[in-house]
Amino acid sequence: MSSFALFLLAGLLLVASVAGAQALPLDEQGRVGFAEVVRADSLRAGLLYSHARAWLQRRGYEVAEADSAAGRLVAAHAFGVYDHGYVTKRLHGKVRYRLLVEVKNGRYRAQFTDFSFAYYQDDRSARPQPTGKTKPLEDTAAPGWQKLWEAHRRDTRLTVASLAEELKTAMLAVPLPPSQPVSRSADW
Repeated sequence: MSSFALFLLAGLLLVASVAGAQALPLDEQGRVGFAEVVRADSLRAGLLYSHARAWLQRRGYEVAEADSAAGRLVAAHAFGVYDHGYVTKRLHGKVRYRLLVEVKNGRYRAQFTDFSFAYYQDDRSARPQPTGKTKPLEDTAAPGWQKLWEAHRRDTRLTVASLAEELKTAMLAVPLPPSQPVSRSADW
């Protein structure tokens, strides 16, 4: 095999390995962001807003802005990402993000943005504590722990997809009509 053919084969393998790792979606500014517009036929904006607010409270989000007139909710949250050890997994850090939910009659938009990874380290009592260092999720390089960083980015994609589906289920819940009292008479 010629050296050119070996070089070409090595290049193709490198491209295939990079393409195998799923890239996170980027917005216009090059920041990681997930957005979805969901049709909610026959549901009014006020009902969608109350469903979104209830879901955010139930999930423990920190609501930064709640404007019912504009149909806009802005909240922040974080989820843990783990380093899989030999026996157990340990908290390696948390991924913080912002969620914007905007509602209109018959539809809503959910945008997950502003992702950053916050490093955690065990203290003397072996409890994970934040170190104060952060890393934007857009950064693809992590010298010395690239495999773990790719796992954190993959976990972020899966977690956001799961949260978006959970939000969709909560938002599209149709309220039950008021129940009529059951008549217990013999003439039914």
